[in-house]
Amino acid sequence: MLNETIFSLLNIGFNICFMLYLIFKYFYEQNNKYYLFLALLSLSFTTNLILRLEIVNGDYTWIRISRKAVVIFFYAFILSFLDIRRSKFVRISLISGMIFISIGLISRLLISSSVLFSSINSIYRSLYSFVDLYIIAVMIFYVWKKRTGYYLYILYGLLTVITCAVLIYTGDQLFGLHRYISGYLLFQTEIIICFCFFFLAIITKESEQKNEIERLEYLVETEKKEKENSLNLERERIAFDMHDELGAGLSAIKLQSEILKKQGSNTLNHDDLDALINIADHMNKSIREMLWSINPQNDNLKNFEEYCIRYGREYFERTPILFKAESNLQDPGSSIYAEVRYNMLLILKEAFHNCAKHSQGSSVNFSITADSRSIRMIVEDNGIGLSNDRAEGYGLKSMKRRVEKLNGEIRLRSDANGTQIDIKILTDN
Repeated sequence: MLNETIFSLLNIGFNICFMLYLIFKYFYEQNNKYYLFLALLSLSFTTNLILRLEIVNGDYTWIRISRKAVVIFFYAFILSFLDIRRSKFVRISLISGMIFISIGLISRLLISSSVLFSSINSIYRSLYSFVDLYIIAVMIFYVWKKRTGYYLYILYGLLTVITCAVLIYTGDQLFGLHRYISGYLLFQTEIIICFCFFFLAIITKESEQKNEIERLEYLVETEKKEKENSLNLERERIAFDMHDELGAGLSAIKLQSEILKKQGSNTLNHDDLDALINIADHMNKSIREMLWSINPQNDNLKNFEEYCIRYGREYFERTPILFKAESNLQDPGSSIYAEVRYNMLLILKEAFHNCAKHSQGSSVNFSITADSRSIRMIVEDNGIGLSNDRAEGYGLKSMKRRVEKLNGEIRLRSDANGTQIDIKILTDN
């Protein structure tokens, strides 16, 4: 009996310090409900230990009541700590267990005032062991499927509970001692070990959550930098395009205007005026294309498809070549980056230009298809095919360079029956 008293006093001192530490963590640092439930569990267990030292005439009523409170707060801690929102069965089992033990606690308090509560308490005592072991088994089964991180410490704590529970209920045969002595020592050992495992579980969970927050912050920061880099690249591209397209066009207009000014109004050359108009028209189209490419409202496949088909019709309507188009978009509303749109449009312009200038054919077929992973464009004419010189010309090299920039692939087929340019861009790149 002396050993039990010394052990209980040590546990009382440990639990008071542990409870004060948990309360401090709850109010002044984390404001975390896990610390609160574990503090309540420690408080109920400390109360049980103190009552155990003050037994009068062998009356264990309040000890049993405080012990039931220990189990209730134990279930409440597990219910709040584990992420069991998706496991309705485990949640219902824990809540039912808390209600069952609360009924037993109330019946124990009122057992002397009513025969009904005495009967309820008898039924409760006969079922308690089975219900308790069942709920612990349900929790072990749920945690066993996780077996990682903080779940592992909860699993160790639950295994300790069920091991000590089996030893308590078979204490008479194993120890040959009074059940309330051997069983109670096991109960104290069980709770202390569980406290250690549960506290380690809280620390581990907080560490995992902190690491996850840091990981998400890193991903957000990385994505932000990528967007900034992408924006800078887009600005750089626009600057180069404006320099190449508008700068060259304005220089040509200036030069042509100076020539016309020198010639004078009496010797006005209509060919020079036509050249000036063509330069201005080309610049106008270039500006429209650049504005279209940077407009965020056009960042979807449907707008890109409509623009390409409209551009092809306008391009070939002044030529004897018949233009035909077809499309098959699995998800017309899916996004497509401005850089991809603009480079694919320039590739398409070069392909149409080659058809109109070199094919000597009567028709051009354009098709665009897209799925969740790629966009594919095919331009095919029925002309005379490409000579070796034209196959290695600047236009095709420019198309290949732009396709490589987009991490895509281009296939060229040419024979006496015509030329086909097949371009595929992987959108998940």
